[in-house]
Amino acid sequence: MSQTYEHILSIDDDPHLLELLKLYLEDSGFEVTTTTKPTEALKIFEEIKPDLVLTDLHMPTMSGIELLSSLKESSPNTPVVILSGQGDMSDAIGALQLGAADYLLKPFSRVSLEHAVCRALDKFRLLKQNENYRLMLEKKNIELARSLEQLEVDQKAGKNVQQLLLPKEHAQFDGYSLTYKVIPSLYLSGDFIDYFKINDRHVAFYIADVSGHGASSAFVTVMLKGMVEKIQESFQRGSDDIILHPEKLLKKISDTLLAARLGKYLTMIYCVLDLNENTLVYSVGGHYPNPILYNGEKAVFLEGQGFAVGIHQQARFESRRCELPLQFTLAMFSDGIFEVMNGKNQTENEKNLLTMVKKSSHINDILEPLGTNQMNGAPDDVACLIINKDNMFGQVSH
Repeated sequence: MSQTYEHILSIDDDPHLLELLKLYLEDSGFEVTTTTKPTEALKIFEEIKPDLVLTDLHMPTMSGIELLSSLKESSPNTPVVILSGQGDMSDAIGALQLGAADYLLKPFSRVSLEHAVCRALDKFRLLKQNENYRLMLEKKNIELARSLEQLEVDQKAGKNVQQLLLPKEHAQFDGYSLTYKVIPSLYLSGDFIDYFKINDRHVAFYIADVSGHGASSAFVTVMLKGMVEKIQESFQRGSDDIILHPEKLLKKISDTLLAARLGKYLTMIYCVLDLNENTLVYSVGGHYPNPILYNGEKAVFLEGQGFAVGIHQQARFESRRCELPLQFTLAMFSDGIFEVMNGKNQTENEKNLLTMVKKSSHINDILEPLGTNQMNGAPDDVACLIINKDNMFGQVSH
């Protein structure tokens, strides 16, 4: 027994049969409209848009086959059940080929009628549901394509903003040369590099690697830039000298990140170069690999370790001081560099990285053999900062 109250249009030239059909179907919970005229049925169909049509096969003015053909042209998915008092199989096959949902021979029982109607309506509901799913999927696909297009536009805009925050690719400070590259795995990078003159005597530079990838990590690099600038402004106002003390600066940034509750942390190495004494004070905040110092004969990783920045309230950082050679190369990398190297293990990659820095102090000569210039969609962001003293090893190419 149907409880869905679908609307059925029934056509038969026998008014007594029509009345019986109406009685059966309304008793089963359907709404029923009847007519004895096929031509009138077409007009009624357009007016009421029934969920199912029951039609006799043999009628004087228009056959059920002709009516079926017209109905299917108007509404292909509306189920049509054919009723016939003659047992000609060719008629049944012809009706089914034209799209009839079922074919019933007269006389038929109330049970068989209800079964045919319910089965046809179930099929119609399924077709309608599938069509709705298809339309919904098409709509979602269009929305997704638009969202992806907008995301790409936003990512490109974000990339332009992020690049504006980066320093010039090459700078000179009293015989010290600095150059860098940041190669994002996506449009936006979680790696960041900056350098600036604190005062006439000191130059600061740092490399940072934010956890994760994409827009959220890039946002933290923007935040990092702003935090360091505020610390620098505080020094210039005479409020404090945190900018000169790497361990204090990392602690300040770590506490600020934790207070922001962004669910992000970063690794970072912050360095202060004393131009007068040719010394380096630095602090390592969970960053890997450590800086590489090359004096023209030997390349070594500088010592130092510490907590990641913004990961723990009790994190502590320490500063280390390094007497620099008269001429040197200092190289700093993000851990993405190991993702594009071909070493069998981390130890071999570290050894190869030392060899690469010894072979050349030019940033392009270091990175180009790794294919970073042709890279499209690297597994991780790659950042590299090179500091040369007195150009002992040639001009920096860029």
